[in-house]
Amino acid sequence: MARFVVVLPLSPLTVGDEFTVAQWPLHVTLVEPFETELDADVLCETLGALASETDERPISVAVGEDAMFGPRRDILVSLVRDGGEIAALRSGAISRLHDAGVERVRPRLDFRPHVTAKRHGRVHPGDRLELGTLALVRLRPPETSHHGRILGSWPLGGLPAV
Repeated sequence: MARFVVVLPLSPLTVGDEFTVAQWPLHVTLVEPFETELDADVLCETLGALASETDERPISVAVGEDAMFGPRRDILVSLVRDGGEIAALRSGAISRLHDAGVERVRPRLDFRPHVTAKRHGRVHPGDRLELGTLALVRLRPPETSHHGRILGSWPLGGLPAV
């Protein structure tokens, strides 16, 4: 069983790129990590279709206040003010993944879009973000999220990739 996550990166990602948890590109998580036995090609087809059919191109959001996340409240994040576009895309992604046969998507009921601060960068309250790409990341090894590999990256609304 493989683990995946769906994200809205702050800048487009290239299929095949790999990174460690410390190097994760800045992003807003759209669908929390999930497990499936489905082939990655099925997931890519499903999410690629969603990205091309969405009306949002790109999603423009403002960065709100900082918060502390994680079980020990020791992970600095910047909350993202969603005018409903992220929530709608999230709902569509979860629905399509279920329809494709992904049974282990367990969305958080307390989902709050955010960007985690990293050593290599962060966003700040008041910043404007243009989220124009949807990406599928394969998490490796399967039982952790320490490494990621980009399996698919699609511009929203069918626009050409930047």
